[in-house]
Amino acid sequence: MFHDLKDFVAAARVTGLVARRADDLADARAIAAVAALNSKGDAYTTRLVEVDPDGGEPLTLTRSKKGEALVGIGERGELYFSSQRADEDAEDELDQALWMLPPRGEARVVLRRPGGVDSVTVAGGKLFITASTLRRATDEESNREVAKERKESGISAILHEDFPVRYWDHDLGPAYPRLYIADLPAFDGTDQLELTELAQPDGKLADVSVAEDGSQLLLTVTQPVTGTDSRASVYRLVPGEEPTELAIAPAVSGQDSDELLNIEAGTISPDNSRAVLFVSTGNRDGKPLASWAEIVDLETGERRRLAPSFDDWPGSIEWLDEEALIMQADRLGRISLYLVDLAADGDDTVTLLTDDDAAYSNVQVLDATTVLATRSSVIRPAAPVRIDVATGEVTDLAELVPGVEPVGTLTEVTATAEDGTDLRAWLALPEDIPAEGAPLLVFAHGGPWGSWNDWTWRWNPAPFQARGYAVLMPDPAISTGYGQKMIDRGNDELGGTPYTDILALTDATIARDDIDGTRTALAGGSYGGYMANWMAGHTGDRFRCIVTHASLWDVDMMGRTTDNAIWHEWMSESQSEKYSPHRFVGEIVTPMLVIHGDKDYRVPISQGHALWHALLRDSKAKGHKFLYYPDENHWILKPQNSRIWYETVLAFCDHHVLGKDFEAPKELG
Repeated sequence: MFHDLKDFVAAARVTGLVARRADDLADARAIAAVAALNSKGDAYTTRLVEVDPDGGEPLTLTRSKKGEALVGIGERGELYFSSQRADEDAEDELDQALWMLPPRGEARVVLRRPGGVDSVTVAGGKLFITASTLRRATDEESNREVAKERKESGISAILHEDFPVRYWDHDLGPAYPRLYIADLPAFDGTDQLELTELAQPDGKLADVSVAEDGSQLLLTVTQPVTGTDSRASVYRLVPGEEPTELAIAPAVSGQDSDELLNIEAGTISPDNSRAVLFVSTGNRDGKPLASWAEIVDLETGERRRLAPSFDDWPGSIEWLDEEALIMQADRLGRISLYLVDLAADGDDTVTLLTDDDAAYSNVQVLDATTVLATRSSVIRPAAPVRIDVATGEVTDLAELVPGVEPVGTLTEVTATAEDGTDLRAWLALPEDIPAEGAPLLVFAHGGPWGSWNDWTWRWNPAPFQARGYAVLMPDPAISTGYGQKMIDRGNDELGGTPYTDILALTDATIARDDIDGTRTALAGGSYGGYMANWMAGHTGDRFRCIVTHASLWDVDMMGRTTDNAIWHEWMSESQSEKYSPHRFVGEIVTPMLVIHGDKDYRVPISQGHALWHALLRDSKAKGHKFLYYPDENHWILKPQNSRIWYETVLAFCDHHVLGKDFEAPKELG
């Protein structure tokens, strides 16, 4: 499939997994979302598939041509999902439908409303629903009236009063999430849900955690502080009552605004006594980003750090029972699971549960002994597995999509940084390596807080391996999974320590007998694109070509136009003065392929245009190219656009690294 990119983009993939725990494992239910290419080949559609935790054959539950999105599993075994399928009884084309599929019988629509719903949680015999509603709507009727008037009048304007006005790939407003409660719908009826709005604090609702019995909820709410800055805080809500403060960010509560804490709600313990909180520090010059988890007592509000000796950033955390949790975290180029046993004195015990070269995601607790997850790796896409908590044994479940066989081999490269830090990277080698060694592509990861530790359909090394390239995936300073020190050592020098770390790992790689160090190229996206631009102005002709995708070029302007407000506070001082790539355009002697999507709001298209203008006007190199996507965002998501991405990058590298004629995909005209 990697030799033919049409097959690569057509491969079905597991995109999600949710489960509902039960006292008896036989009563637990798990549903996966599986995406596949539609008949036109221009989009992916998702079907819902039942996963058997005992390893039995999966059962496809939905098959509509336009696909579904799972939003919740009910206490009675019913599923709630949104769908693009035709709703023959809909009276208003504005409406988006919420469907229910009972354990037996046909799916039916249980709610129609403009904008549909964002999330559904079933607990205590009630539905808790978040749904985007026009900011000044007082009820569902007024929301519908204004939405209809906007549509019929062709009005697209949005009046903003705070920041941000857009996020990653979509405009924000004029509708924002609100929280509702509703009675469970009958299986055999035609009734529609009646939504009752629950009280919520001032601010924007970001997330909701619901107790298993529905008796209380935790609301994560973002609130403006000053200018473009905002903070996330957590409130406790008992249905029918007013929310109360639980964990409030310092600047929101009137304390020192320089203490950059954001606090978000995690899951509530099975006995309703405690909950997980996720805390992060924000990020400014001299104050590197840090992230940790806390346990909060829901009655007293007393908080303590979870596993204080654990030095990596936690990902998802799920309660196994009242005294133990399953924690996910990046670890040395993997994503591992840990068992955390709580201690009364706060000296929690952390035990590595999965000790393999894999990435575990979509973690679902089925009961106090069994966890369901998807397992993947740099060279294998996600597939469902069952994990025995007592032994750590991982059992593969029945395949939901055809398996993908790796191309070539995967190994690790190590090096020592200039400051003595141990560094590591993945190296993907092709199947056939010539006597002089394989040509090398170096991939710089995005983030910058990230790691090459999982499968990706967008920056996958395998199509390049299939063409004979070796692909180096380094984890330099600011990478996660190596402790807070790894973040701190590069946080305030975007083009400093991460840059020298990547070069150290590259040097260690080209010293191998199976690598041809005279034929190398560099590529990166987002922060990796920043690094590609920085390398272009600082490495001379070391690389034969450089590919830069969705990249930062003018750091100060980036900080003022991105949707992420904190980037300006972090970058506009010392970072932009010293580490902005645009200051070194006159030193660029390497051909560059610039790639950018017009709908990218995280790294705005203006960065791509400014880079392209500067390359043509002021660089010393020739042969630059600009692959522009008018309808894509920070990521290239449409199947055939993705194929064109790979084909163009390969053609550019083949031309400059291997000396072949440049042949653009024929669809580019």
